[in-house]
Amino acid sequence: MNSEELEIKEERRVVKKVPANPIPQSMVEMFYYKLGEESKEFPGRNLALYKIALGTGYRMEDLTDLLIGDLKKAIENGFLEIQEKKQMDSWKTYIKKNPNSNRKPPKKRKVFIKSNLLRLLKDYTRGKRNSEYAFKSKQGGYISQKSYSEILSKIGKSLDLKHISGHSLRKTYAHRIYERTGDIEKVRINLGHKDLETTKRYLNVHESEVEKDSEIIDDMLDF
Repeated sequence: MNSEELEIKEERRVVKKVPANPIPQSMVEMFYYKLGEESKEFPGRNLALYKIALGTGYRMEDLTDLLIGDLKKAIENGFLEIQEKKQMDSWKTYIKKNPNSNRKPPKKRKVFIKSNLLRLLKDYTRGKRNSEYAFKSKQGGYISQKSYSEILSKIGKSLDLKHISGHSLRKTYAHRIYERTGDIEKVRINLGHKDLETTKRYLNVHESEVEKDSEIIDDMLDF
């Protein structure tokens, strides 16, 4: 293979995306404070989006384009209900390939608003117009998922945390439920996953269980 062929092969190589890590529970509060200290612009936006993502488990792409009116409606209803883009895109792709299918579009995912999150939403929306984007950018629109992920990644690096992005907040949400309940099915329901295997991979449960099994086997060697 000559150099030109090697160069073409290198260009075609698919780079494997590194999964986001959750923020360790012991670091969640410190991360929040560091985010506030480092947010020279839009500190209120960055901190509110951090807590809302942690408290709801929505993907960042489903939160960044919300309007103030959406948040006020959630306050009034007692829950936030969003049509998740990833599931909707998956359904549209399926219907395009199977136009005669009777498969219904995915339902909106509902997350109930409790006291701490309710207080945050009330404070954050107070005095703002319904038509405003909830999480504005310098350009006048809303902050992109990528831009917010870059902010979180920078904070993560400053705290020696690897592979932190916007998706880390959804994973932190999932791990918190699992740590509190030990019930993977609860996590699956809250994340809106279709099957349990997806949730297990999400939580890296297989790996942790294998490690526990290794400890059990290792105990047999204590003689």
